[in-house]
Amino acid sequence: MDLGVWLNFVHVIAAIVAIGSNVTYSAWLHYARREPERLPFVIGGIRQLDRRLANPAYIVVLLTGIGMIIVGPFSIEYNWIRAALVLYASAVLMGIFGFAPAIRRQLAEAEADPRSDAYETAARRSDRFGILMVAIVLVIVWLMVAKPF
Repeated sequence: MDLGVWLNFVHVIAAIVAIGSNVTYSAWLHYARREPERLPFVIGGIRQLDRRLANPAYIVVLLTGIGMIIVGPFSIEYNWIRAALVLYASAVLMGIFGFAPAIRRQLAEAEADPRSDAYETAARRSDRFGILMVAIVLVIVWLMVAKPF
């Protein structure tokens, strides 16, 4: 088996781990809202999953994707690869400058008073960033599967 097949295998597994982690966040938050005193623990857990599982997996996705461009049949000249890379960079920037500060604020408000209006405002903000980031990632997955242009 050649290197390209192994890179593709690791790439797909890493994408599953990263995206799978991300889509669970809303479910965890939904369940925690039933018992607001648990919100700080759940939000802290989400932050840890992001740092220790999802974000490293997204880095592996990028590195194996670049590896497949180098050794595989695809080239950076394909517009679907270029579009995916632009979207990937957008998601990274949004994660660093949007989602991370929003989830930190949500955690701070949950620790202060998870039943407050300030918590609800912070939660809506991080929810919006989370939904947008998952949408971007799903477009990237579609580009990788469909190779439309």
